[in-house]
Amino acid sequence: MPPPDGMSLAQSTAMRFPQPVRVGDLLHRDVLQPVVTQNWLGTVEQVVRDADGTVRVIIKYDGFFGFGSRLIAVPVDAMVLLGPVMEVVAYTPDQLNAFPTYSGGETSVPADTVIKVGLAKPSH
Repeated sequence: MPPPDGMSLAQSTAMRFPQPVRVGDLLHRDVLQPVVTQNWLGTVEQVVRDADGTVRVIIKYDGFFGFGSRLIAVPVDAMVLLGPVMEVVAYTPDQLNAFPTYSGGETSVPADTVIKVGLAKPSH
């Protein structure tokens, strides 16, 4: 679900009680859709920082048993932690399908770097 009208992604994230998390602890986590069925969307592959400082999570997105998957870059402010998994809360699967394939170029965030990620309660 996108932020309410007039609210930025960063403002919406601030309401989710962002917690410090080591980047290395996010790698290889499953990424789910925030619905009761918790549809699997992909796996966290990398965390990068854009030239403007925006932190993005690189997700190995979609595919069937890993076939046909591709990398997409989702702003960390559009994601939350839910126990051992992450969820994309600001974009629908249709919107994620429209994301361009990630081609690199941003600075990889070292695994020992601490970033803040919002929390979520279970959707079920």
